[in-house]
Amino acid sequence: RNLLSALRNPHTDTSECPELPVMKELKSKAFWRAVLAELVGMTLFIFLSITAAVGNPNKANPDQEVKVALAFGLSIATLAQSLGHISGAHLNPAVTLGLLASCQISLLRAVMYIVAQMFGAALASGIVYGVTKGDALGLNT
Repeated sequence: RNLLSALRNPHTDTSECPELPVMKELKSKAFWRAVLAELVGMTLFIFLSITAAVGNPNKANPDQEVKVALAFGLSIATLAQSLGHISGAHLNPAVTLGLLASCQISLLRAVMYIVAQMFGAALASGIVYGVTKGDALGLNT
């Protein structure tokens, strides 16, 4: 059974979802390493993706769809390969929620991954905002 079936019938035994005790997981070096990997991975992914989508405003060539698609695909593939052995390389809150629903990660790990992913995305957006000119951001023409 998974978490969804346990939510439908609250009187069932949910011991099938393996969970470390919260304090033991919080004190684990591997746990914090995985959370940091999610933060760094999401920061790099969003930074690379947004900078590829913004492009060069001085360039007259509007056909940048292939460049943007390659930037997204290659960056997520590279990050998944690099971070997969550390944190599972979720790099997406929807993936994290899916793994939580199927009882493959603990609730604490899911919450911390999602917080790290959101903070990483906000950090990357701030970095892009800081390094690009004001007229480069906004509506694409």
